Amino acid sequence: SECVSSRVDGQTGQSVTLPCKYDISKHGALFVCWVRGEIPLTGCGDLLVSTDGHRVKEETRASSRYQLLGRLDAGDVSLTILSLTETDAGRYGCRVEVPGWFSEEKHVFDVSVERGHITTTTTAQTGRDVIMWRGSDVTGNKPTDLIVTLAQEV
Repeated sequence: SECVSSRVDGQTGQSVTLPCKYDISKHGALFVCWVRGEIPLTGCGDLLVSTDGHRVKEETRASSRYQLLGRLDAGDVSLTILSLTETDAGRYGCRVEVPGWFSEEKHVFDVSVERGHITTTTTAQTGRDVIMWRGSDVTGNKPTDLIVTLAQEV
C-alpha cells in the first residue's frame, strides 16, 4: 500500500538515514529494494541497493554511499546515504515484498539537501589552509565539524 511521502532534510557532507522496517517475526526475511524516484508498480526501477532479508545483495549496490546499517535480522532495512551531495536531493522509495496480492509495503521519502557552511582559515604554525565545514547531525540536530587540512608542498 502506498503511503504519504516523508520529508527528510540533510546537509552536504553529512549522512542521512531513511527509515524502513517490517515485521520480520510475522513475515520472515523478505526481499527489500531501495529505489531512486517513484516506486514502480512492479519490480524495483532505478535500484540503489537491495537485500534478501539476510544480507545485502552487493551486486545491486549502485554506490558504496548507499548502506543498510540497521539489523536486517530484526527487519530494519533503513537506508543511510553517506556524504550527501546536492544531487542526492529528490525522491527515494523502499519496497518490501510481502507475499500475497497487493500486500507489499512502500515507504516514500523526499530528501532535500542544503549546502553546509564552509570557513577557511590559515594556521600560523604551518601556513596550511584548514577548511572547517560546520553542519548539523540530522538525527540529533547537534553541531558537527569536519576539519580538513590541505597539504601544501613547501
